[in-house]
Amino acid sequence: MTFKLDPIHRAAYFMIAFATVALATHFNGPTLLHLCATLGFALLLWVFFTYFSTKHKNIWDTVITGLILFLVLHPSTGLSSLIFPLTATLIAMLVKFFVEWKGSPIVNPVAAGILGSALVLAFVPGLDHPFASWWGASFSGYLSLALIAVWIIGGLNQWRKWQIVLYFLFTHALLLLLRGEEFAGLQFAFTDSTIYFFATIMLVEPKTSPFLPKQQVAYGTVAAVLYNLLAYGGAPYFELFALVGANLSRVVMMKLPKKN
Repeated sequence: MTFKLDPIHRAAYFMIAFATVALATHFNGPTLLHLCATLGFALLLWVFFTYFSTKHKNIWDTVITGLILFLVLHPSTGLSSLIFPLTATLIAMLVKFFVEWKGSPIVNPVAAGILGSALVLAFVPGLDHPFASWWGASFSGYLSLALIAVWIIGGLNQWRKWQIVLYFLFTHALLLLLRGEEFAGLQFAFTDSTIYFFATIMLVEPKTSPFLPKQQVAYGTVAAVLYNLLAYGGAPYFELFALVGANLSRVVMMKLPKKN
């Protein structure tokens, strides 16, 4: 009998391995607390929402969400700072369970969680905005890049979202050139694993990205255009706003009449 992982399990196991290496390279008290406030809290909310609501979600999806939050949000430096990951995780899980369209979240839960927490906490006196440093998307030089390469080779193909990744990266490179980016900047952008983490894990999230090839082309292009426009304008959380914008473009594309 051949043992074969389905796409969700494959993605979850990769994220567990990736986050474990990231944790090992930044092993300290704040990072462990940060893991508890993201993945740990996400799993607690999964149990609560599963048993006290009519909604039932795959626990491995929750593991992926919690670990992405762990890797994107910067680890807290004190107990009072845990309000940021806790709030982001709560909003992400509420979106995952209860903000749906045709059985799927409208926008990526991680992006919704971080942006939502930034909006909510902006009204709390004395608190800064949550810091999305993407620390866990790029660590220890080329180690994280090598791990992402393993995911691209061994896991991404099951999602069948190659058009999204290729058109996003191509359009992003083209726009960087049009913005006058020098070779050193281009080299850094495409040898740092953050852009590949964004493109091959978050942008292609199966429930908030399109499946049809033509829609994937448009989706990846929209994401790259928004990514560059927002970055050029100095917008905070520009990566996450670009992701949400691309997610919403998918909803629009799904509502458009299909040509025969």
